[in-house]
Amino acid sequence: MRLTGLSHLLVEQIAIIAALLAYLTGIVSVRPHPVPPEDPHPFSTQEQGREPEKGEKAIEKVVLVIIDALRTDHLVLTPQPLMPHMYDLLKNGKAYGFVLHTATPTVTLPRIKSLVTGSIPGFMDVITNFGAGELVDDNLIQRWVDAGKRIHFFGDNTWLSLFPKHFTRYDGVTSFFVSDYTEVDGNVSRHIVNEMRSDDWDVLIMHYLGLDHIGHLEGPMSSLIGPKLLEMDRILHEIHQGLQRKEKPYLVLVCGDHGMSDAGGHGGSSHSEVTTSAMLFSDTFGKITRSKPREVKQVDVASTLAFLTNVEVPEGNVGCPITEVVSHFGIKKRMMLHHNAAKQLLGVARGSGVRVNHDNADLLFEEATKLHQEVLEKMDKESPDEAYIDSVSKRVLKFYQGCEQMASDALTSKLQSYDLPTIFASTIIVIMVLTVSIWRMFTGALFTDNISGISILCCAGCTLLLWLLSCAATTNSHICHLFRPTPWLLTVAIIYIMVMVSQVFRARLPEPGQRDGGLEIVSYFLLIGTGLHTVSLLGTSLVEEEHQTLYFLTTSLHFSFILKLLIQGMRPLQRYHSKVQGREKSPFEVDVDSSEGELPTSLGKKDKQESFLQKLRKSPYKIVVLLIISVVLSRLMRSWNSTGDKWKHLEDLGDDIRASGSSVLALVVLSGLVVTIFLFSQTCLPLVLVSCGCIFGRHFQWSGKSSELGTVEAQISYLVLFVLFISGLLKAGLITCKAQDSKSQKLLDVYDPEEEKISIVLKHSYATICLLCLLLQRADNVGLISLVFLQNHIVSAVLCKLVTHCIISKKMAALAVNWLAFAHFFYQGNSNSLTTVDISAGFVGVTSYRPVIHGFLIATQTFGGSFLTYLSYLTHIISKDGQKERWQQPLYVWWAVRLATISLYLVNVTFQRHHLFIWSVFTPKLLYEGAHLLVLCVLTLFMWSVEKICTILEVSYRFE
Repeated sequence: MRLTGLSHLLVEQIAIIAALLAYLTGIVSVRPHPVPPEDPHPFSTQEQGREPEKGEKAIEKVVLVIIDALRTDHLVLTPQPLMPHMYDLLKNGKAYGFVLHTATPTVTLPRIKSLVTGSIPGFMDVITNFGAGELVDDNLIQRWVDAGKRIHFFGDNTWLSLFPKHFTRYDGVTSFFVSDYTEVDGNVSRHIVNEMRSDDWDVLIMHYLGLDHIGHLEGPMSSLIGPKLLEMDRILHEIHQGLQRKEKPYLVLVCGDHGMSDAGGHGGSSHSEVTTSAMLFSDTFGKITRSKPREVKQVDVASTLAFLTNVEVPEGNVGCPITEVVSHFGIKKRMMLHHNAAKQLLGVARGSGVRVNHDNADLLFEEATKLHQEVLEKMDKESPDEAYIDSVSKRVLKFYQGCEQMASDALTSKLQSYDLPTIFASTIIVIMVLTVSIWRMFTGALFTDNISGISILCCAGCTLLLWLLSCAATTNSHICHLFRPTPWLLTVAIIYIMVMVSQVFRARLPEPGQRDGGLEIVSYFLLIGTGLHTVSLLGTSLVEEEHQTLYFLTTSLHFSFILKLLIQGMRPLQRYHSKVQGREKSPFEVDVDSSEGELPTSLGKKDKQESFLQKLRKSPYKIVVLLIISVVLSRLMRSWNSTGDKWKHLEDLGDDIRASGSSVLALVVLSGLVVTIFLFSQTCLPLVLVSCGCIFGRHFQWSGKSSELGTVEAQISYLVLFVLFISGLLKAGLITCKAQDSKSQKLLDVYDPEEEKISIVLKHSYATICLLCLLLQRADNVGLISLVFLQNHIVSAVLCKLVTHCIISKKMAALAVNWLAFAHFFYQGNSNSLTTVDISAGFVGVTSYRPVIHGFLIATQTFGGSFLTYLSYLTHIISKDGQKERWQQPLYVWWAVRLATISLYLVNVTFQRHHLFIWSVFTPKLLYEGAHLLVLCVLTLFMWSVEKICTILEVSYRFE
């Protein structure tokens, strides 16, 4: 097998992706097998409390209404009645209100699982949120089905993926089409009239999505929030009246699956995201004493509903029954319910290997059970002592509830289990690849292109031997299960490591004179800054506020360049002449016959015939001016969007633009588009103009109601961008509509067509992706992204000149671009929390649900700024010098930096897996690091594809 060009790097990236995926499979959800504690005084079947007591009505109709992204200040903690009917029920003591505390991640799929299983799903469920499979864990829905209850469902089709065979009637709606907040709820509500008239159901589940979609589109302070909450209130009022007309005992639960951040998204761990409203009302409840809504856990809902509907609690439940809701039961039944709840929780704890408060909970359960038995014996006597029974019963309930709380707290703190052999193996593989990568980068070693099949087979045999030894040592690991992806992923990575180790011993080192020279102060600053930035990610606060670190580094780098250039430009004239005579040219001196007349020259004596503009053009101060402009752009962009965790609530420039009205917003968008047109006018001006016009029309429509959401303009823009990309391929000659003639054949002798073709393709590709990112942005961010393009153009040109004239090395320039790429990621308002992912970008111009397209558009909007920063620098390099060694080297540098960060982070997550903030800070950051790694993989694949296609066509063209 022959690997040339970027093929080595591409194979290495595939191996690292396999290792990371294996690492993620090592973080698994807890699936406990309950082992109930020994009951010293088992109760008879009659005493189990399952049958209704005298005068107690069994609930026949259960309605669950889930309002996606319902905040606490929308219902239970609102200072004003945003939902009047629900507010009156709470005010008049006809309903219970609670603040429901959820776990992270606050996305729909794991939150639904938590509601119906009473357990805490794994964090990695966030990855499968777009493609859920059938739920195999014990759950409340399955318990109801086993009890013979008929369940109807209408709403978010995530439920249909989880429960494909459980509903007797259903109608799902697409949950991720966030641009729709009217029809998505109308398709659910249209079933209410028929359901309230019919009597062929026992459980009705309705999941509304409109509120969540409004939050994604316009935020929690949107003018659309109030009407949507009133709509939900009218629906709940209609359901309430329909249940009352049936004259059958009913129970209604209204809650959100998660909250909504102050920016409108969700997925993170802020208080407004992990808390939501919950409200229960029933005609079986007695008079409710109004009090301030207290906080309960989301996992408490499953056990509470199970007790109220007389079914068994799901075996994996880790929540406690909500005491207020079962307070209308008789004392005998309440004691029995809490006895069963405590017994179930202790069984889960024992099955999970969790010691609850050093086994004090087991002793407390035994004591409560003895007292419970005594109370039942006293109650069976002819003349029971009511005062004694009441006192001891309250004590029994207090013991049981204390036992439940201790067990529940202990279980919820153990969110995940870990397959340590898989995790350690994956981490070691990544560290080994990092070692080879750094050695290759600093030594400049050249690996052989030919890798024999025999070598690969030998490495595969060694891998098989390692697998057998691992399985003999750890039989419970995922590594030992061939029907799981883990062993195969690790096999790919380990074989690559073995092949690379053999390559290291055969690598050819360059001559000492061919290596880079010594380092200067700017280079030291880049290396130390990169190291400190990587190490800073070990702290939770520095992860949450990583943008501050990047802002400081990029600004300091600009000033260090400016200082370096000023010192270089102000050297005394005599020193300059002495260096020239000693054949040591100034970095700003240019050969007389140089083709690049615009390169800056020394500030020595100039020709009197030169004009002022010519002098300025050749002066190093030109670069200083460009760097000052770049610093000003950085300061402006960092003020555009507040991000991070501690200060994201502060007003920013984007808020001021939105608050200033549509005229100012339109001016900002128009200004950004003008800058974009100026930058890409030489690419294909007509297509760029049409695309920019469509982008403006997407936000400020002029074509009437049919284009209300800018869908038509966005679709036209997609078509124009496709044509723009194809025009680049045509111009580069990668695709042609006519045969080559003698004239084009003569051009082959003038220049090397391969480098020219790559340059043309990259310029058109860069313009296409830039315009696509502009299209996907919110209106107030269009101006920001245009400034990102402008800074990319300035910094890439400056770095190319500094490298050409040996101010910094090629590797150090690549490190500077890496800092800038991450700064651009945060300038957009992104952070290391899942909350800032703009889901609405995936539905720009898309009229139907297409998961792959939505994912591609969301990723482009989120990471497009970083990707374009890398691509801009590569485009500038190739336009100046198409030598492969020059433009490929930055890819290796960026890859080594990303490997260093991901290696340290894997070690950090592994050894801090029991840290308090592992799921709210470290794990989301790990997902982002994996995403940044994929950005580089996509960039490498793109550059490799362009290089290979151009090379193949060039070879075939020469042979024609």
